[in-house]
Amino acid sequence: MSIKIGIAGVGAIGSALARTLTSEKGIDNYVLDCISDPDAKAYFNVPNVDFDTLMTRCDLVVECLPAHIVPILAKTAFLSNTDIIFITAAAWLLYPQIADNYKNSQSRVYIPSGALCGLDGVRAIKELGITSAKIASTKPPLGFKGAPYIIENDIDLTDIKEKILLFEGNALEASKGFPANVNVAATLSLAGIGAENTRVEIWADPQAISNAHEITIKSEYSTLVSKIENMPDPMNPKSSILAAQSIVATLRNMSSAIVMT
Repeated sequence: MSIKIGIAGVGAIGSALARTLTSEKGIDNYVLDCISDPDAKAYFNVPNVDFDTLMTRCDLVVECLPAHIVPILAKTAFLSNTDIIFITAAAWLLYPQIADNYKNSQSRVYIPSGALCGLDGVRAIKELGITSAKIASTKPPLGFKGAPYIIENDIDLTDIKEKILLFEGNALEASKGFPANVNVAATLSLAGIGAENTRVEIWADPQAISNAHEITIKSEYSTLVSKIENMPDPMNPKSSILAAQSIVATLRNMSSAIVMT
């Protein structure tokens, strides 16, 4: 029997997932039952419903929302004990009430790797004791357009002519300043040693054609260095094409007889 999926938010990531679910190949054992997005430009031949209805109709909900809406969806899911995949990991740092509301819920929560790679190694090294965690993200300048940090510091992105360090701080500070740009930093901090202990560098490079993320994790026994370069999503240059595919990979892994971790 197919697992009924509901997608909350069908922007770049949500619509990419919906297209995969409704394609001829699809994803084994899953069917797109409905979406929830008042601004949806495509409906994928399924109902567009509110959050409450999403929970009653679906076995599993996939969150693909702006960070500030995530707490509302999360609370609705947790109250109904609906399993949920969160792609917007930054929301867990920005809105502590999400974790508070989860405490008494029976929902299963899944957080995909997003645009990162190497989180399996991060989790393994965590068992040994991580002594330091760092992520350096590099994007074309206009990929940061609209970020609160850019607006507050009156940074003219069109005036950047060479690679510069835009920001340096921890993952919580990065999530506040760039909530739509560095979801990877939040994901790394949740997999590793927490937001305040995860160092973040954000670089703007006018010569860059991809979004690049390099993580460095150290323990007494191991050092992990992992770098990935992703093409920006044409629908949303702030994100990477790989983000949606990480949800697809999570779904396939969840239903597989052999689970890769």
